[in-house]
Amino acid sequence: MTMNTITVYEHSDFRGLYKTFTSDVPNLVYENFNDCISSVKIAGQPWVLYQDLHYQGQCLPLEEGEYSGISMNDGATSLRLITDDLSNPQITVYENSNSGGKSLVLTQESNLSFGGMQDNISSHSVQRGAWALYEHINKGGRCIVARAGEYLANYRDIGFNDQVSYVYPLRAGKSSVTATILWDRKTVESERNFEIDQYHYKNQSNVEQQFTATSSKEFEKFVSHSFEFSNETTIKVGTSFTLKGVVDINTELSNTFTVKKGETQSSTMRKKTELSMPVKAPPRSNVTVSFLCKEVTISVPVELKIVQGGNTRIETGTYRCQSGTETTIDVQCLPIG
Repeated sequence: MTMNTITVYEHSDFRGLYKTFTSDVPNLVYENFNDCISSVKIAGQPWVLYQDLHYQGQCLPLEEGEYSGISMNDGATSLRLITDDLSNPQITVYENSNSGGKSLVLTQESNLSFGGMQDNISSHSVQRGAWALYEHINKGGRCIVARAGEYLANYRDIGFNDQVSYVYPLRAGKSSVTATILWDRKTVESERNFEIDQYHYKNQSNVEQQFTATSSKEFEKFVSHSFEFSNETTIKVGTSFTLKGVVDINTELSNTFTVKKGETQSSTMRKKTELSMPVKAPPRSNVTVSFLCKEVTISVPVELKIVQGGNTRIETGTYRCQSGTETTIDVQCLPIG
């Protein structure tokens, strides 16, 4: 499971004393770190820095990343970890207190100056996720954090009435993906042979003859890996994870393939392989020995276990491999006309 951490530093640019936390800190005085945080590193779920004890006063929500300098410089007294599921956020904001007047349902980042609700919000109800509501556009000015299940009936109670201009859903950090290839459900999509070399022999006698057909011709071996995500996937472009137990071009044994959403990986190599085979030539026959490389395309379903911000979900995908690595020999005998 992904660890949600915040590392706080005494000075900007991650200098001076530092300390790492994995759960809420209601009072930094007890941690000998009060009013001294100047830079921050966050992994996993977002954190909120508060100016006062027990998560009160002005706040600063921060998502996963490194912040060499923060606006609340030397001003944080408590820290809170956002534990909500952030995958499908929704908030309803109201023009008047107690859910009165016009309402607006939001599911994504919104600049209220583009509509009729800027500086007109007096209450809210959060259906899902965690939201930051800002006084000014581009996440400027004062801020309040609203979390799933919260209903705030009157902004006057917190001195924030008719001041919201920008609404932002907090986002979880990077996903951790574990993939399991379901080899028992493998499907061969296509299979064909292409010729590497050819050997001809004519037996003009009336008795069977035996010879050894050999080839040492250099040819190209290749493997192409691709991964197809389901249409409903929540994995973002650029996310990567490892598939273990795939075809390897060098050994043709188990290997690993790093999946990166939006990319296909392939590799080729020139290989000189010594092939030989004893062949019997019937009396009065032309014998053609073909040295072949078998090209196979397989598809295999894959189970994806995705952990993000302490929440786990299961998705599926398809691993597809096209390879030309296995060599075979084909013998054709035709009577001499």
